[in-house]
Parts: sequence; structure tokens; C-alpha cells
Amino acid sequence: MLINRSNPGDSALATTDPFIRLGPGAAVVNTELVDNVTVDKGSCVTRSRLGRYFGLGCFSFVANSHIGRYCTFGARVSVGAFSHPTNWLSIHEFQYRDCSAIYGDTIMHGSMNLAPPNAPTEIGHDVWIGDNACVRTGVRIGTGAIIGMGAIVTKDVPPYAIVAGNPARVLRYRFAPELIERLLASRWWELDLDRLGGIDFSDVEEALAAIAARRATPA
Repeated sequence: MLINRSNPGDSALATTDPFIRLGPGAAVVNTELVDNVTVDKGSCVTRSRLGRYFGLGCFSFVANSHIGRYCTFGARVSVGAFSHPTNWLSIHEFQYRDCSAIYGDTIMHGSMNLAPPNAPTEIGHDVWIGDNACVRTGVRIGTGAIIGMGAIVTKDVPPYAIVAGNPARVLRYRFAPELIERLLASRWWELDLDRLGGIDFSDVEEALAAIAARRATPA
């Protein structure tokens, strides 16, 4: 479902069918989603595709991104922002965008955009992005990855890696390789919350066994 919603008010606004919770000043613009999304105060998601149970912290910006299920981003995060061409005469947008509504003047008319399109940012399932992190447009972040606070992500991130720094580098992995393979094979994120209740998630082995049992049982 393509969504264009904003909250101009001073308190959080929640709508149903689909469920979207928008903090004060938050907006979801030209974005596809199914259900169960929350965007906190002053944040914006535009031209993206969101999986279920996506949460975005305050004063963050997400653009041109495909995001999986059960992903949570912190405050002041930037993902997929437009990358200006660096080999043109100027780095300014006046060259390829009608700027009349922004600067009161333009060399173009209409919504013409001649800039090379940026590749979408691809983010898997169950990804956490910490406060103040920036993810360059076109990067791929694997399922289960953690992006540390303040990280500057300019290259692809493997599944279940923990990265930090500027530029971000892999510090370690959340689990051993064999367990990562099992987690990826389980595709647990395909289950909605009503199928995950009562599982002890602190014990990964037990959780995987419980999820396998539930997959074997019709919903």
C-alpha cells in the first residue's frame, strides 16, 4: 500500500488499517508498507518500502530504501540520502531540479530531474541502527546486522555483523557462523507477532526449536 501521511500536531497520532504511529512532525511520504510501523518525532521516511514492525527514532531521515521486517533505527539516523553528483560543474541541486519552491528562483520549470538516479539502499530483516549513524545510499546491510552509534556506513555489511566507526568496519559477529546459517535458514522474521508469543528468545537454540515447531503447525 502506498502511503502519504504526516502528523502536524503536537502529540503522537496513530491510525489503523494499516497501523501507523507518527510522532509530532513525523511523516511517511510516497512509501510502500503493509502494517505496524512507527515513526517518532520529527522523522521522515520517503520513497521507500518498509517491512512490518519497523521503528524509527526521533529526528531521523530515511529515503530511497528497501527495509525488511523487525528493523529498528535510533534517533538522528540518516539512511539513503541523495548523493549529489561530484563530476558536474557544481554540487548544487539547481542544475537538475526546479528550485523555485526552495529558493524562489530556478533555471528549470516543472519537476524535471536530470541527476543520475541513486541506487536504493537495501536493508535486510532484524537490523538495528544506532543513534547518529549514517548509511550511504546504495549500501546493502545484511539481516541481523547491528550498526553502532555514530557509524558512517559506506560499504556493504554482512548478515549478523556488528559494525562501528568512520568508516564503519566489522568489529565482530553476533553469533558463530554455524548459528548464523541456521538463523538465516529459519527465516523467523516471516512470522507475525501473533505467532511468536511465549518463546524464550534469550535462549537462541530453544527459540529456533520453538519457531520450527510453530512453522510445522498451521496458523
